[in-house]
Amino acid sequence: MDFSLALLESRHSVRSFAPTPLDRSIINMLNSEATYTNSHEAGLNFRFCPDDNAPFRGFARSYGMFRNVNNYLACIIDPTFDHALERAGFCAQRFVIRAHAAGLGTCFVGGSFSRAHVNTPVEVYEKIPFVVACGISDVEHTTLMARLFSRMAHRKVRAPRDFFDGNDAEYQAALSRFPWLDSALRAVASAPSALNAMPVSLKVTQVDGVERIVAYTSNPDKYAAELGIAKFNVQAVVPGFWNWGENAPFFPD
Repeated sequence: MDFSLALLESRHSVRSFAPTPLDRSIINMLNSEATYTNSHEAGLNFRFCPDDNAPFRGFARSYGMFRNVNNYLACIIDPTFDHALERAGFCAQRFVIRAHAAGLGTCFVGGSFSRAHVNTPVEVYEKIPFVVACGISDVEHTTLMARLFSRMAHRKVRAPRDFFDGNDAEYQAALSRFPWLDSALRAVASAPSALNAMPVSLKVTQVDGVERIVAYTSNPDKYAAELGIAKFNVQAVVPGFWNWGENAPFFPD
């Protein structure tokens, strides 16, 4: 992947957007990203929906948290496929970083939108665990609720070291054993998560007799998407690939 750590760390959640329509070239790029996911990941059916505010229309649906959400990625999954939610988080974060690299603001939205008003067909066996709001940022007109939410989230800033499961001696040994670990931890620290929970940690463990870095969450049933998001961030800055699932290893190139 061709993303820098600086790009990942510069991303932040945006909840107020300008009403300006997206350029056709940007829409085409985001459509292509959704299509790429659908053609490479079984059980995922992503749809980019430009110029549609129906899922966020009205104060009751957005709780005053969002303004001018006129574009979003509908992240539709078939939950019967293995690791569908985790893979959705991984692929949605790739969409987010591509949008961010193009100068757009984004935000993962898991609850404060109307699934019934998402403008794309959804089969009875499919679910929409979250959408990604995106558009041109409008910081000047950020809502009061969004500003309060942002302040609460930033109170929980954590250092990359906090995302490693181990004492200081184990941490130093891991840095020596895996020179790329510092970048990986910074990538995890910059990953978005619901309510800024930041539930993903890395640790060293034996996998088939070999020491590997693995990723896990504080609640596997609740944070599968966040696990996928964090795995994307690591894989974006450290050449290699992850296995899917809790406590699954990373294989550096």
